[in-house]
Amino acid sequence: MSDTSYSTKEKSQFMNVQGGEKKVMKKILSVALSTAMAFSMFASVAFGDAAATPQQKFDALAAKGILNGYPDGQAHLEKDLTRAEFAKIVTKLFDLTEVTNKLSYKDKGYNASNWAVPYIEAVTAANLMQGKDTVKGIFDYNGKVTVEEVAAVLFRALKLEAPATSDNSASAWAKGYAQAVIDAGLIAKDTNFKANASRSLVVETAYAVDQLKAAPTVASAEAVSPTSVVVTFSDKTTTTVTLTTALVEGVETSISFKHNNHDYTTKVTLAAPKVLSVEAPNAKQVVIKFNRAISTDSVIEDGKLLADTVKVVPVSGQAVTVAGSDASLNTAGTELTVTLNAKELDYLKGQYTVVVSDDVLTTAGTKVATYTTLLNVADTTAATVKAINSVAKDTTKEIYVQFSEPVKQYGITATVNGSLVSIVRDSADTFKITTNADLKSGTAYDVSLTNVTDFAGNVASTIKTSVTVTTDTAAPKIVSITPVSDQYVNVKFDKKVNFSSLKGNVSLLKADGDKVGNMYVNSDSNGDTIKLQVPSNFAFPSSNTFTGTLVFGSAVKDTLGNTLGSSLSQAITLTKDTTAPTVVSATYGSKGLVVTFSEDINYLGAAVSAIENSTGKLVTIDTTGAVKKGAKVTFPKVVGLSGDYTLRIAANLVSDLAKDPNKSAATTIGLTAEKVTTNDSKRPVVTSVTYEKASITDITQPGYHLYTVEATDNATGDSGLNVASLRDPNSYVLNGNALPSGSYAIVSHSVGDVTKPTAATVRVFVPVSGITETKAYKFEVVGITDAAGNGIESVPGKTSTTDTLVNKTAPKLTEAIINSVQNNYLTLSFSNGIATSTSGTNVKPEAKDFVVTLVVDGKGVTPFVSVEPGTGSDNGKVHLAFYTDATKAKSIDLSTADSLIVKVAKDATFTDGNGNVVTGETSITVR
Repeated sequence: MSDTSYSTKEKSQFMNVQGGEKKVMKKILSVALSTAMAFSMFASVAFGDAAATPQQKFDALAAKGILNGYPDGQAHLEKDLTRAEFAKIVTKLFDLTEVTNKLSYKDKGYNASNWAVPYIEAVTAANLMQGKDTVKGIFDYNGKVTVEEVAAVLFRALKLEAPATSDNSASAWAKGYAQAVIDAGLIAKDTNFKANASRSLVVETAYAVDQLKAAPTVASAEAVSPTSVVVTFSDKTTTTVTLTTALVEGVETSISFKHNNHDYTTKVTLAAPKVLSVEAPNAKQVVIKFNRAISTDSVIEDGKLLADTVKVVPVSGQAVTVAGSDASLNTAGTELTVTLNAKELDYLKGQYTVVVSDDVLTTAGTKVATYTTLLNVADTTAATVKAINSVAKDTTKEIYVQFSEPVKQYGITATVNGSLVSIVRDSADTFKITTNADLKSGTAYDVSLTNVTDFAGNVASTIKTSVTVTTDTAAPKIVSITPVSDQYVNVKFDKKVNFSSLKGNVSLLKADGDKVGNMYVNSDSNGDTIKLQVPSNFAFPSSNTFTGTLVFGSAVKDTLGNTLGSSLSQAITLTKDTTAPTVVSATYGSKGLVVTFSEDINYLGAAVSAIENSTGKLVTIDTTGAVKKGAKVTFPKVVGLSGDYTLRIAANLVSDLAKDPNKSAATTIGLTAEKVTTNDSKRPVVTSVTYEKASITDITQPGYHLYTVEATDNATGDSGLNVASLRDPNSYVLNGNALPSGSYAIVSHSVGDVTKPTAATVRVFVPVSGITETKAYKFEVVGITDAAGNGIESVPGKTSTTDTLVNKTAPKLTEAIINSVQNNYLTLSFSNGIATSTSGTNVKPEAKDFVVTLVVDGKGVTPFVSVEPGTGSDNGKVHLAFYTDATKAKSIDLSTADSLIVKVAKDATFTDGNGNVVTGETSITVR
């Protein structure tokens, strides 16, 4: 069908679906369907690339039996359509049941052998079509169908609603039907509705219906920002539609978009910003969901929750500290996760009142309505491993484990392939494992995690999992370059890069290729986003717009050492910033007075005053000691405010970070200040830590190493020490790792209230069996708190002691590997390093200490075995050399053995380097 034979209605709004290019929709499609928006994409436009022309659409419909060509094999789209042909199309399109053995009309030739009868009877039974002459019973099946008749059938089939007024060329009886399909975007307003419908027109329409039948309908649409709408379909899938025309809050608006090659129209209303829900997925986290994207600066500063934005007040639970806890927003900016780590032992249990204040702003700067709810928390589920990964170019020593929730910092014991390894916190729910031996790329390793304890006390005693080291030899790729002012840009890579490798390796060129200079690196840590600053000699042209190129040198590399390999050029456009920063908000809390601006600023200093609204009195604002961070200026010495104020800020208080800084203008803003109460914020102090060697009377027998800890609470009013933290073995570490299993602590002496002592002596017992290597161990106090939740103050020389602990555990055979170079050598590894000579209590191994079972070519072989101590990197290991006889003239190639088993003899007497006798009768099957 050509545009002249069936004109279309152009749509006026531009938009693009997330990830796609902006396109102009050629139709405004119907949503006004009372039956769950069925057939909401019915339109006369190209639906996908498979059938773009009327002929292609005809062919697609003919293949499905919906349409038929003429005897000459042609579609003849230029011809008019008969009523019989249209009846068949409607029957096939709307899946009507064909009716036989019934003749409702008296047309000449209307009998059981007429091909059209089943279809005419079907549309009649469905009340979609009726006869031309109802008195005489004539259907007129060979007559031409008009456009207004097509409109009437579509109106009934799609259950459209007739508008109150109409403006079209249809007959009086059909004006309402015609206007409905016009409003739905199916037929253009200037179409001659009284004219016959061409086959081309109906082919376009039929193809649109056939396409939409396989597509899901719109179930819901929610505006998460003025320009972003999340659409959910009937099949539960979702897409995000980005609008180029912002929605107006509270106004219902029709939007049209394309999704999976289908066109949709729906209505959406931008609701006022509000909190949708508050949940506690575990005892350590609170998740707040909003209906709009939230401004990061209004809730988070340096990854921490701003004071007074979210309050969690106990009703029947224990008190927690929320301000200063870790906080993050999801990618969409609609979900705020708060992790209670301001005080390590804080956790939720019981019922709480959660208050989200109107200090929280959307990305558009609109306040979120204050929200209050009751939150019940009862965490009874232990943590599980959510993800585990290790990435290397060739080898690495690092594995990252993410748990399903935050877990306690200390207490976890980890092994990789049976060997004890270091494990430390990387973030709230993620820990880094560091191995002693290299982990090879492409190799799988067994990982065991013991004593994984969440903050509600749920313990996962042992978690067994595995990780395969992923090979990464790809050069880093640039994902985006985003100006953050007129002299700074953020360069985002597809993975973490070495920030130092960019220094002196990123050049700024003009459009003509002349070099301006090297970009400065403003980031001081590795990451996937690096901030760069223009060279000091950079200047904007008179147009205030600079267009040029950033050239990244070949030496730029990721954290694994993969380099770009060759230089990379990226276009960049910078526009001179001539807009001064403006005040967005002013808040008052425990940190003092905080003024937030519309962009990152530098503090210049100017007068700030406040007028108390209730009295009209001027209040002096102490601006000394002001702290600037990002877009905020904090005046920490402002105290004693309570009530409503008008804050007056003089000009030039701050400037932005533009190349030519813009200074702020004088302004006034309202301030509501709640009275700030002071609480115990003083940390308890550990006055001494002592290792009491003399307390172990016989260290060769099962026993304990003993440490004595003296602690006191310094708070005014003496809130007292937290006894649970004193007794928790996780409050203490050895060389940064959890105390060995079986460690425990007791309070041997206390001062004041025994439940909240002002001072206490703690005795920490570490089992001798838990020390598997003789060396210096640093015992450190890390988790003691007072009753108010304040953690200990770290005082050098007071909170730790370093002493040599002796390994008294028997060595055990752990591994046996055939040497890849000297194939007659078998290298044995033990849990402790084995003595290399016989001296004092140490005894070196001999051949009699091992029992070997060897089969070669199906026959048992009795080899001559020579024992040699390991040296260098094999120090502490044992080499068994295999020969055919004592002359050692001929060695045995162990790689050809059918089977090989090595066993430590029952009466073996060799020892480790500390004189501990090996565990006998332990064996390993090598082959």
